[in-house]
Amino acid sequence: MMLRHVLTFIVGLATGTALAAILVFSPIEIGGVSNGPWITNPNIGSSDANPLIRSLVARRGLLALTREETVYFTATRDSSGHNLSERCAYEIVGQSPPARWWSITIYDEDSFLPRNGLDRHAATSTSATTSSDGHITIPVGQTTPGAIATDNAGLFSLTLRLYHPDPIVLEALDDLALPRIERLSCEGDT
Repeated sequence: MMLRHVLTFIVGLATGTALAAILVFSPIEIGGVSNGPWITNPNIGSSDANPLIRSLVARRGLLALTREETVYFTATRDSSGHNLSERCAYEIVGQSPPARWWSITIYDEDSFLPRNGLDRHAATSTSATTSSDGHITIPVGQTTPGAIATDNAGLFSLTLRLYHPDPIVLEALDDLALPRIERLSCEGDT
């Protein structure tokens, strides 16, 4: 009888540990909202966040701010649904996001800045090419001068941070006109 309790405890402990590791280290934002290629969770930075969301933020969003200060969106795919890859060149295009200031940062497969020696890991509302009507164009790729560099990024992700977002952001996360991520070409395309 005692052996059965011990085995049940060990199986339960192993199963719980495995499920926690999968949930915390998986690339999926649990309970998220999709907006084109961008994914977010309305509870990130909120007092309504459950323990799972809090563990995801602790794992991937060190020093994350409250949602009134910053809203975070992540993309692992382009607007056509293909994985973001260092082998491809992209453009991020659309209207400037509705926030006082914003940034888009690249992270490699391990959720770190890629080690590329180019120091081109991000574009911001002050560095991006913006037209007079607020349209932005941000190149992403290995060889494009001034682009967010993808060298040594593997299958990468992009994080869009909206600092001091307009009130509409918190009201309509899935209806915002966020920039598109358009794939221009890939190594080996004919």
